[in-house]
Amino acid sequence: MRRIDLFEATMQGWSRLNPQQRERFFQAGLKAALRLDRREFRAWLLRRVRTAPLATPIDPARFAISDDMVALLKQLPVRPDDADRGTGM
Repeated sequence: MRRIDLFEATMQGWSRLNPQQRERFFQAGLKAALRLDRREFRAWLLRRVRTAPLATPIDPARFAISDDMVALLKQLPVRPDDADRGTGM
């Protein structure tokens, strides 16, 4: 398994959140920290860093095999906050 710097990954994800998402994440993290032991909390945080909204946004154009496909994928109406609402791809 690839090792990641959990603090750095969390801070990068945190910087992408809007104020409402930050508040929700903080509240969830506080509740988790109070009920879980150290190892369980680390696992909880690692799961959050790998899933939306903390995960790095995926650029669908990375998976394109031609320039025409890149142009088509760039036209898709995908916004960074779509993952929170369950819309988009």
